[in-house]
Amino acid sequence: MTAAPEATAGASGGQRLLSAACAWIRFALPGLLLPSFLFILPLCGCAYAAKVAWCAYLSVQVLYLLVIEWCRRDRALSPTETIEMGAPEAEKCAILVHGFADTPLAWQREAEALAARGWRVIVPEINLSAASDAWLSTIHAAILRAKRSADHVELWGHSMGGALCLVAAQREAVARLVLWAPFLEPHMGVFCSRLLYGLHRVCFLWPFTLTWFPVNRHGKGDPETFYRVRRVIPTRTFASALAVPEKLASQPPACPITLLLSQRDTVVRNAPVLRRYPQARVLWAENPRSSHALTNAVDWKINLERLLDET
Repeated sequence: MTAAPEATAGASGGQRLLSAACAWIRFALPGLLLPSFLFILPLCGCAYAAKVAWCAYLSVQVLYLLVIEWCRRDRALSPTETIEMGAPEAEKCAILVHGFADTPLAWQREAEALAARGWRVIVPEINLSAASDAWLSTIHAAILRAKRSADHVELWGHSMGGALCLVAAQREAVARLVLWAPFLEPHMGVFCSRLLYGLHRVCFLWPFTLTWFPVNRHGKGDPETFYRVRRVIPTRTFASALAVPEKLASQPPACPITLLLSQRDTVVRNAPVLRRYPQARVLWAENPRSSHALTNAVDWKINLERLLDET
């Protein structure tokens, strides 16, 4: 009677091992295309070109790895734990969802201000080592936790967090959606973004990449104009982020939607958001320094006051 469970456990373990091996091959294969070509190059009579190409390839790989490891040194300076503020029994609760490659600290100022006004605030960590389904599960759990005590629960999302909030609102009803520059389509277009993602996987063996918010030239010279962040994340996370808008239903959520957009956004397109949600209340950032990082140190208070006036 004990042999069957052991056989089942052995079979499941073998399946898990095979699945992990297939996943590794599927991810590593694009990165092996370029070095495979360099191995074939000498066979075509281009020995000198092959040597130069191999030197350049290895130099780029080593340089990129050194840059990644150099940027990892400050990972402890950007903690990614979930932030909770305000009275647990507050009637109103705001769940603030940060954007791609960001951390809960991006919402620090807004969270403190909302808590001071009597709100309960939950800023969940979006684990960038996981896939988009895990991100949505995190938000769903935060909504259920908030509804245990609060009668009024709002979802606030910035960038990719805005897209995640839209998907989450399809699965769990909330009182209002507040979207700061929601990511429905990248500024360079979906095709170009996927092309760059593919080129990265072909050119680099390392399954990590660097990301950071661009410095807005209109705000240059002003201290703390933006919440700047630089993080080392898995390359596959880009594919997960691009796939989030594909989870949106054709019908918008039943709750009211407030959009905070910037005419100078250099990361996402505003047109798809306005076209998809024409019934939404639209607020435009007044400060010309405001780009995609609307949670910056200069404009956050103005933006927050305007959004709270809409309640």
